[in-house]
Amino acid sequence: MIRRTVPTAGVAVAAVLLLAACGGGSGGSKPSPTGSARASGSAPAASVSASASATGGSGGANPVDGPTFCAFLAKEGPRIKDSGAPAGAKAFFAIDLANWIEQHPDQKPRTAADLDAAALGSCPKYRATVTSAMGATSFTEALG
Repeated sequence: MIRRTVPTAGVAVAAVLLLAACGGGSGGSKPSPTGSARASGSAPAASVSASASATGGSGGANPVDGPTFCAFLAKEGPRIKDSGAPAGAKAFFAIDLANWIEQHPDQKPRTAADLDAAALGSCPKYRATVTSAMGATSFTEALG
């Protein structure tokens, strides 16, 4: 077994990029002129607005397909369980989730709550395995 270590700052950067990819786009919004960093080939890094977080974004239907997300979680669970500490698991999950979303453009989670809802409805055991490896009880808790 190879143990990977990730600095805490790396976890924070990965989480910000993940949240930007998950909830950063709302039709006509423009990047902030404050000089947000831009990852190569990705959308501008931005924080999810408080109103979007509180309401779960616009629209009522969950944009994440439960069975498709669960197939990802089934593969991801064993990988991040072997990553060592919860901080490392969070970092690897955030990176893998961002890559998965890029490969599945039809999956557009607005917040981590969309991930929780999709997994709770389709595969609560996979959700528990993955969130437990990250030292959390939900994706909302693990990813902020």
